[in-house]
Amino acid sequence: MKIYQIETNSMINIVFNNILREWPTWVVIFIVYMLWWIVLDHYEIVPFASVFLILILTFHGSVQHELIHGHPTNNQKINDFLAYPPLGLWCPYLVYKYSHLTHHNNANLTIPDSDPESYFVSEQRWDGLSKWRKKLAIFNMTLFGRFMLGPLWSLVFLRRQMFKSLKRSTLSDAFIWVSHELLSLTMLLFIWFFFEVNILIYIGCAYIAQSLTHIRSFYEHRAVSNPNHRSIIMKASLPMRVLFLNNSYHFVHHKNPSMSWYRLPKEYRDRLDYYHDLNGNFIESGYIKWFTRYLFKPVTHPKHFGF
Repeated sequence: MKIYQIETNSMINIVFNNILREWPTWVVIFIVYMLWWIVLDHYEIVPFASVFLILILTFHGSVQHELIHGHPTNNQKINDFLAYPPLGLWCPYLVYKYSHLTHHNNANLTIPDSDPESYFVSEQRWDGLSKWRKKLAIFNMTLFGRFMLGPLWSLVFLRRQMFKSLKRSTLSDAFIWVSHELLSLTMLLFIWFFFEVNILIYIGCAYIAQSLTHIRSFYEHRAVSNPNHRSIIMKASLPMRVLFLNNSYHFVHHKNPSMSWYRLPKEYRDRLDYYHDLNGNFIESGYIKWFTRYLFKPVTHPKHFGF
């Protein structure tokens, strides 16, 4: 009996200490789901409710990203459970999780077919593209193109992946896709009947939320030979840092993928020269500069020439 009590007390202490250590992450998890409910429940009276909903759905994607990387608990199954609700509609959480963890192989960053988050096209594939598809790929390298069509292309890619997966996948893979579709449909029906919010408005807000995330990732990675020089350090404003949970310090995050979001700024400030030298001074001062430079101008060519 004493052994059982000791083990129980030990478990309680571990959980309590974990909550204390990761309290900022617990706070943002609570905030994102609470605000989602409040805005939808008072949609008709909240000023600029659609704008708030867009920001909440964008923020939810940032929270999911944090949970993927092992926070706020040491039990990833609990983290996955907290991140699983498909508020943003677009991508099944577990598909995003496995894809993103693959993306964190720094040696393969930007390399087509190796980096699942790469916007580049291999030389061989580029040479086989039609003229209009090449123009679309170049348009995708403009900020306007990424904002307007990025979510649509992501949706098409994901649905192709879903149908391929359902044809030749294991039962667990099929469950991921089917459960996401059913949960998304159930959630939309709940929003329609319980909150009486037009689901087309919700889907439109989810689309724009995806667009905002595409702005963050617009030129997070460049195609250069040194893997350390491929990830950006974006000195964003405080509201943007909060919205993206400091993922704007992208190179620092890639070097410390298990570091909590609220520790990244201090880590960067404490080792400023180290990170600047290591990433080849791939640094930008605010997302607004991307709008002034690359709104209609390609940031780079989509053809990946290899290393």
